[in-house]
Amino acid sequence: MSKLLALIALAMILPMLCVAEPAIEKRLVAQTLQAFDQEATSVREGMQPGGVYEHMKTSDKDRVGEGLERMHKLLQDRAAQGELSQLEKVALLNMQEEVNAVLLHNDSNRLICEIGAPTGSRIRVKTCNTYGQLMARQDRDQNLLNNKQQQPQTQRAGGQ
Repeated sequence: MSKLLALIALAMILPMLCVAEPAIEKRLVAQTLQAFDQEATSVREGMQPGGVYEHMKTSDKDRVGEGLERMHKLLQDRAAQGELSQLEKVALLNMQEEVNAVLLHNDSNRLICEIGAPTGSRIRVKTCNTYGQLMARQDRDQNLLNNKQQQPQTQRAGGQ
């Protein structure tokens, strides 16, 4: 009985021990061209292999790239005048929110928790992994499956 209680306690404490850097909700908050260019460079570096957004789909990368270009153009056009109009500030904020939403969804440090019973058990367990860990596992499993499918199958003659 004490072993069962210890196992249950361990199952409840284990997810709390998972340590990952928190996902950054607001990656882009710049209001000036210079600050924006620094943040945009950081985002573009994060989308490279090994970066925090390395698992981002091509369509999401395109959305982020387009959003960064539109924000850069808006800030560059208004840099000479020194001040954005109220309408331009709203447009900039909306573009930032759209890009930030895509970045947050694809952040490798975003924690994803699931509650379910492992195979062969009825006891539900909470498991937490980062988005990066899940995507790395998916890539590894896909590569393993592809390798297995490429291997020739052998048959024994006569069912022996």
